[in-house]
Amino acid sequence: MKLSFTPINLEREELTISKGETLLDLYKREGYPDNGTPTNRIIEKVEPGIGATYAELECKRNSVITEPNVPVIIGKTEGTDYLGIYEKTTPKQIEAYLQNGKCMPKKLVTTPEGYKTKLIPTFKKLGIDWHKEYFCLYDECEKLIQDTGFRPTIRIKDFFDYERKAYVSATPLGTRNRKFLDNGFKWLKVTPDYDYKKDATLIITRSFNRTLRRKLRKLLSTSKCICIFYKTTDGIARIVQNLLKEGLIKDGDYKVFCSDKSVKKLKSMELHHTHDHLELPLAKVNLFTARFFSAVDIKINKLADILVLSNYKQAMHSMIDPFTEAVQIQGRFRNKLDGDRRYNSLTFIANTNDELEVKSDEEIEKSITTDLRLYLDMKIKYDNETDETDKATILKNLNRLSFNEFLDDDEELSEEVIDHVFNEERVTSYYQSPEALINAYNATGHFRLQVIDNSHGVGEDDNLSLKKLSTKDVWKYLVNQLERLERDKQNNPDFDFDAEVRELERMNSEQSFIIEAYSKIGKAPIEAAKYSKSKIEKELKAYNLQQGEKLRFSPNVLAEIEEEFRNEVQIQCYIAKSDFIKRLGRIYTANGITYKIHGDGMKGNKVMCQITEGTVEDYFDHYSYNSQTPPLYKLLRFKSELGAN
Repeated sequence: MKLSFTPINLEREELTISKGETLLDLYKREGYPDNGTPTNRIIEKVEPGIGATYAELECKRNSVITEPNVPVIIGKTEGTDYLGIYEKTTPKQIEAYLQNGKCMPKKLVTTPEGYKTKLIPTFKKLGIDWHKEYFCLYDECEKLIQDTGFRPTIRIKDFFDYERKAYVSATPLGTRNRKFLDNGFKWLKVTPDYDYKKDATLIITRSFNRTLRRKLRKLLSTSKCICIFYKTTDGIARIVQNLLKEGLIKDGDYKVFCSDKSVKKLKSMELHHTHDHLELPLAKVNLFTARFFSAVDIKINKLADILVLSNYKQAMHSMIDPFTEAVQIQGRFRNKLDGDRRYNSLTFIANTNDELEVKSDEEIEKSITTDLRLYLDMKIKYDNETDETDKATILKNLNRLSFNEFLDDDEELSEEVIDHVFNEERVTSYYQSPEALINAYNATGHFRLQVIDNSHGVGEDDNLSLKKLSTKDVWKYLVNQLERLERDKQNNPDFDFDAEVRELERMNSEQSFIIEAYSKIGKAPIEAAKYSKSKIEKELKAYNLQQGEKLRFSPNVLAEIEEEFRNEVQIQCYIAKSDFIKRLGRIYTANGITYKIHGDGMKGNKVMCQITEGTVEDYFDHYSYNSQTPPLYKLLRFKSELGAN
């Protein structure tokens, strides 16, 4: 079993398309067979909505068109002579359609699952050589890579067996699958000869829910239609429930579009306006899960305000890929109103985290290679084992190995799963910093981006997951937060570091010890102490003693001591030792010097020094009279040379 980790480099072709043209117009102009999709191409159409599926449906040949999700199929086939194949389609319906001489040519629009379990068996039953008689178009082909990690059935195993075939998307992803090279594929980019960039706003925040609430409150007072795209069903439920609870919308003002499974879940939560397919007209507020991000045509007669949400703190999988999903989402809106406008506004709201861990390509390669070696070693043991009991045990362990994720049902390597692993790390890397996310959106070439960066300081997102962590991990997190605030201060002179630290203290009042420790000794000693409280306390004690020495002999403190006892020095009078200690203590306190006196019971790491009878020698030449009651000092002169200490 050979692994390939190097992205393939296909021969490139490029065609231009003009405003108002569709791919059908382009294919006719280029003279492709049947005026249809060219074969053996990965087609990057760049601009969503220029009719990739429509072109193949219109051309005069039999076609199998694979779509990633059911709503797309319903939208493409409902009310037409085309056949949609998905969960509700029966083999009898497929058989009747294929045998109906009035429906020519045959146009089959199917999910990958429907293709495998329903269409192929019917082809076989009717003796149809589908690899020869049909053109196979895989629409929104990036889904093969994006979804295969949790939806292995999205792959069509016999795709390369078709004589005529193509992948198409506005946002195809690169691949490591060498079968494209072996089959002579080329990469065809269809570039608009007009400006296709869309105005968009990217809001980066450390308080996701607060930012979303403010944005929704503003839009609810002005917008005719709000469309929210969010990958998490639970997140969508929270949004609707909060809007209803706060009285910002009433029942009937919202619609949720999601999978059939999620429909049942949301309706059990009393969110009844929930659908598994596009249900027009849209409501005031509409929420879409990922199955509606691509291919679905949303044709409405009003300009919607679009919100696209990425909230890794509450749902790691909600991170939007700027290069694919962000582009696809805005392409769902088909009708042009008010000139060329297809929607009123497009806003991306996201949070980032510089603590997100991302594997390098080399680390991914090493991990997969190691998994393969373990798998092959155990597979050899299984094949060579003769004892049936031992063989069954080995098989059980073999099936538990992580490399099974890269194999299909026939134990053949699925190249798309390898691409999926690399792709997941790529997307995560954009969310490691505001700069990385901004750069990614700009690099797509699809957006004129306005950026609102509210990622500095402390926000409500910073503490969302702390309750699940151990004290040590919480301390690590807070230390990293404080380090980040210091960087913000260095990068922005106007940044109010102290105010942000106070906010962090307010949000984490029970963790004041580590916040104070960082403010005094910094990150390095804390890490060296391995976040052990007793060791950190020792570091704090040493630090406070050191600071005490500095402050006790600072110019300000020396000047105050000299002024405080000037009269006693000038007239050479006596002063009770207890009075001297009390007056010196007041000066220390006023200058932030914590101290203890023998017998006062003062303990702790915050003590910077101890005032004893000998402390007077630090500041004055003097005589001591211990035989007197009370014991006295005579202060002869202030030690002027102390300024050099």
